[in-house]
Amino acid sequence: MKVVVHWSGGKESYLAYSKAVAQGHEVAYLLSYDYKKPHIFHSFSVMEVQSKALGVPQLKVKVKKDADVVETLTRLNRKEGIEGIVTGDISGTSDAQMHQAYYDMLSKAAGMSLILPIENPSKDTYDVLKEEVNAGIKPIVNCVNRNYISEEWLGRVLDGASIKDLKALADRRGIDVCGEDGKSYHTMVIDAPLFKSTIEIGKFKKKVIKEKTQSEKSIWIMMNIKEAFLRPKK
Repeated sequence: MKVVVHWSGGKESYLAYSKAVAQGHEVAYLLSYDYKKPHIFHSFSVMEVQSKALGVPQLKVKVKKDADVVETLTRLNRKEGIEGIVTGDISGTSDAQMHQAYYDMLSKAAGMSLILPIENPSKDTYDVLKEEVNAGIKPIVNCVNRNYISEEWLGRVLDGASIKDLKALADRRGIDVCGEDGKSYHTMVIDAPLFKSTIEIGKFKKKVIKEKTQSEKSIWIMMNIKEAFLRPKK
C-alpha cells in the first residue's frame, strides 16, 4: 500500500516508519504538521535532515483547523494514489486510543486507511522503548518538562544504560517511560538502521517555554536547534 507516515522526528515516528517498510508499504512522504509556534516538541531543521537521511521527501502542512488536514489527505489520495496513513502511536495506550479515534475520522473523510504498526502486547511501554534501543535507533532528548524531568536530560542519548535511569525516574514521577503521555519529554532521532547517514546537531540554544493547560502549568526546556548536518556513518 502507498502510504504517508506522520512524522515528528521522534523515536516512535521512526519505529512506525520502519515497521511500515518491513510490512511492505511504500512510504511516499513523511507528513509533518506545522500547527504551533514556537515548535516546542519537535525540530523542523532536524526533520528536514532526517528526510534526506531516509531518502523520503518531507511534506509540511500548515494546519489551522481539521479541514486543512482533510484537504491535504484527500489531495494525496486522489492525485497521488496514497491509500494509508501511518502513525507512531503505541497501540493500547490512552493517548493512542484518543488519537486513533481522531485520525480514523480524518482518514475516512479523505478515503484512506489508518495504520498503527507499533503493537504493545505486554501493555508496558518500557518494552517499546527497549525495542527501539535494541533495534539500533539513536534518539536524543530534545525537550523536557521541568515538572517531571530535570534539565540534565536535555541532549542525552537514549541507550541501554540511560533508559534504565529513565525507567526509574518515570516510576518515581508517575509518567510514561516512553513519553507517550506527551507531558514529560520528547526526542529526535539522530541515527537509525534505515538512515543512509548519521545526523550531527550543530548550533542550538536552550529555550524556556511556559505552557498552561486545564490540568497544570508546565515549564518546558527545549533545544532550539538551528543547524543539523549529515555525516557518513562510521
